This record gives sequence, C-alpha cells and structure tokens, in this order.
Amino acid sequence: MPRDIDREARLQDIADATIRVARASGANAVTIRAVARELGGSTTLVTNYLPSRSALILNVLDRASARWRDEYESSASGLTPSQRFEALVTWEPDPDEVEPVLRALILEIVANAQAEPALSESLHRESEAYRAVLRQAAGEAGFADADLATDLGYLLLRGAYFASAEDAAYWTPLRTREVALAALRALPRRTH
Repeated sequence: MPRDIDREARLQDIADATIRVARASGANAVTIRAVARELGGSTTLVTNYLPSRSALILNVLDRASARWRDEYESSASGLTPSQRFEALVTWEPDPDEVEPVLRALILEIVANAQAEPALSESLHRESEAYRAVLRQAAGEAGFADADLATDLGYLLLRGAYFASAEDAAYWTPLRTREVALAALRALPRRTH
C-alpha cells in the first residue's frame, strides 16, 4: 500500500535541498539531478512534484516571497503612507545565510528569463504585481507624479539587487537604503 505523502512538506524539502545546492555550488548548478542527489533519491523524487529546473527555482522563490510579504507586513504596520511607500522600496528581510542564495536565484531568473518561458512569465507577473502595490502606495503617499515615484521605486529596488551582487562591500543594505531614500524624498509631493 502506498504511503501518504504530504505534498507541502515534500515541496518544502525540495526547496531546502535546492537552496543547499545553490549555496554549495552556485545558482547555475541547480538542476533536477543535483537536487535529487541532495535529497538522496532519484530524479523522480523531484519530478513527481516539480517538472523542470524553472519550477525548482520558482518553488524556492515563491516560498521566500510569501515569507517576505509576511515579514514586511509585520514591520510596516502602523507606518504613515509615506513611510509605507519608502518601506516597500527599501525594506530588507532579516539577514541570514539563505538571503544571498535567494538573491542569486533571482538573478538566475533574470539571466535565463528569455531562454526559459516559465521564468519569464513568473518574472513578468511578479514585476507587474509589485508595481501595482508600489503604485497604490505612491498615490497614498501623496507624490505629485505617482507613476514616476512607482517607476523610480521599482528601479531603485531592482538596481540594488544588481549593485549588491556586483560589489556587496560597497552596496550594503544601509548604503542602498540611504541612496533610495534620498532619491524618493527628492520627488515633489502634491500640495493640497
């Protein structure tokens, strides 16, 4: 008689193994075979749940994104509309050993988005959703041109990912936050 398998627990196990592979060998080393090896099983152990490399990466990032949303919402409660918009652009999750791996996987998605349609579609959906949240927050924060504030906020956040990957010693979270806040605060606000 087959054992009952908790699908959610298995997907979490696969996500954890994917992170271990990426941490040990780099984001480009994430493959179904490498993750199955990390789990100590055959590739079907992975493909029964996630059919492709893209799905492996998205499994990890979807879980991280849900955690990040929860952490952000917890930290943003009670903020003014302006502070909430700034927090959307500058908020960083609590640093741990997994965050650099997650950033590397995000950069892997960007690097391979054109070659892997599932990654491209996911990236587009996530970007659109984030810009919509930014747009609403920019309007509530009273920017004279909420669309410009949205676009600037988006570029500041995405640019911080690339800048910190290029030179993490210079582009620390504190430095990127200072630069982002200076740029956002220079934008004109509506006058009543």
